[in-house]
Amino acid sequence: MKTKLEINFDHFAIATVDLDDTVKNLEKKLKYPFSNGGEHKIFGTHNRLFRLDDVYLEVIAINPLATPLQQPRWFNLDNFSGEPRIVTWIANTTNILSLLPNIWDKPGEIQRLSRDNLEWDFTVPDKGKMPLEGAAPALINWGSTRHPTLSLSDNGCRLDRFVINTPFAEDLGSIIKKILFDERIRVKFSQQISFEAHIETPFGKVILK
Repeated sequence: MKTKLEINFDHFAIATVDLDDTVKNLEKKLKYPFSNGGEHKIFGTHNRLFRLDDVYLEVIAINPLATPLQQPRWFNLDNFSGEPRIVTWIANTTNILSLLPNIWDKPGEIQRLSRDNLEWDFTVPDKGKMPLEGAAPALINWGSTRHPTLSLSDNGCRLDRFVINTPFAEDLGSIIKKILFDERIRVKFSQQISFEAHIETPFGKVILK
């Protein structure tokens, strides 16, 4: 769903301390296998992907075999603990630099990243957490790279609704109205930040948190 600023919902990320175990549990719920994924050496993380029509679900974890880093990991993974859960969402745009003045201050450094045959630009905050205490989306620009959904198997699953529960609902809601029109995104007031992904599958609805 395009806007004049050319920004769209791209994907959301579930963080975990055990990538393989979490993927196995999600495959039981969604009844379809994840992709093989890969590694992000610059952050010492690894992931697996799952297509949801025009967006996708990413499961990401610190790679226990990776070399220790000198910089904070993305998605605030250095401070992650507990059960697997959605920790962030990502919006794509064709020009991150032109978009930033329209949203918030200090969204993070723009880094050029790569994995296998993929290359992209990504906003990475100095301390790993996105603005509004993590409720704001990270920004990604795939450039000339083929979008991951086009290489993932079509499993008949789609994202029906993505709910952002946050004490910054008014601020985030006003930003989203200006830059991103997507009826699937809902912002609700809550004392604590959390996310919900309502997914329609060929076997019924699945809600991930």
